[in-house]
Amino acid sequence: MSANLQELTMPKWGLTMEEGTLVRWMVEVGDTIEPGMELAEVETDKIVNIMEATQTGVLLKRLADESDVLPVGALLGVVGDASAQDAEIDAFIAAFEAGEVGGSETASEAAAPSSAPAGIYDVTMPKWGLTMEEGTLVRWMVEVGAKVEPGDELAEVETDKIVNVLENTQSGILRRTVAEEGDVLPVGALLGIIAEEGVSDADIDAFLAGGGSAAAEESAAAAPAEQAAAPAAQAAPPAEELVPVAGMRAAIAKTVSTSWTNIPHYMVTMAIDMGKADALARSMKQEGTKVSINDLIIKAAALAVQKYPLINASYADKNITMHRDVNMAVAIGLDEGVVMPVIRNCQSLSLAEIGVKSRELVALAKDGKLGKEQMSGGTIAISNMGMLGVESFIAIVPPTQSAILAIGTVKDEAVVRDGKIEIAKMMRITISADHRVHDGAYAAKFLGELRAILEAPEALQS
Repeated sequence: MSANLQELTMPKWGLTMEEGTLVRWMVEVGDTIEPGMELAEVETDKIVNIMEATQTGVLLKRLADESDVLPVGALLGVVGDASAQDAEIDAFIAAFEAGEVGGSETASEAAAPSSAPAGIYDVTMPKWGLTMEEGTLVRWMVEVGAKVEPGDELAEVETDKIVNVLENTQSGILRRTVAEEGDVLPVGALLGIIAEEGVSDADIDAFLAGGGSAAAEESAAAAPAEQAAAPAAQAAPPAEELVPVAGMRAAIAKTVSTSWTNIPHYMVTMAIDMGKADALARSMKQEGTKVSINDLIIKAAALAVQKYPLINASYADKNITMHRDVNMAVAIGLDEGVVMPVIRNCQSLSLAEIGVKSRELVALAKDGKLGKEQMSGGTIAISNMGMLGVESFIAIVPPTQSAILAIGTVKDEAVVRDGKIEIAKMMRITISADHRVHDGAYAAKFLGELRAILEAPEALQS
């Protein structure tokens, strides 16, 4: 090719990414691009990332349209000299699709076999984004000796002030942590060792003495699935249809399966008189401060946690991690499924500030603009289906947390007080919790404290 043609392909962000959605192009055909320039927004599991250029040239052609869902490595566009002819570009695209150019270099590098002995797997600094060269190990999320499974969160890694979660890809035991928290390391650097049971310390020492496996790129993109030609017409539609579980639905399926399998759940339900809390929310709105019942519950939970801190803790292989800050993961329902962005430091925020944060996260979720910063770090969760008329339900505890509050609707009910029947605005809250961290009686006391705050909500305004 005489026009220095180069491919733009669907990048691979994260070890488990298999496909991405092209949300929008940020450059037009004919634009000159330089390394580091923002080219497009790409969505993965409802998180939007920016695809950056790694080459210099002119964007000659865009092959992917906005909203296209494409596998990792798929051809998105062609870059080259402005002098390129249409025939040259078409030939380049045909050669790419035939596997004769592009994509193969990345795949071969990523697929290079590990030099590790059987049963030993090295954890290396991943490559998130096309221009990432190094990352900072913020903290390990598992302890040495902990059993880990594919998909478990191993560590937080910071790149350009964005904190990502490094996910595990192997079953085994975290035997060594080579990198320490705060270390700044290049892509491919050895962070730790996972090994199967039965692998000796001597074997691991010998592996480390040899420098570990060669620094390798992330796993190559999965080969495109074969597409079978469908008949032009059928006599009758099939009685059943198989719908592939992909994208956000696949991420949710993986998360809830892991949580339900690994966390021993228990549930406790309590009814709360929300008359005064509802009046408070209405009066604040009349004064120009927008807050919802959900905002009041978030603030009340943050206060109640101060007396019952285990509700805000999490289990980490024979250890309980006590979290100082109350970071509330808030379930937001979308057409595609549920996302749980996080409101941080709820114990320090006012009701008005929580209301603002809640509305901001809802807007970002609906626009598909939630980033990893908003989607990580939750210590307790809340799911509210009261607006749908649901009286009570149970929710699944998110991984890395020990409790989630399921909020039902506020409705008028007949209650008996001092022998008299009265009408009260009642609401039911069900806490689903991790039995490894606390017990039913502890959760009941927490709910009792939460009820006391909501039934006398003056403290929520302080």
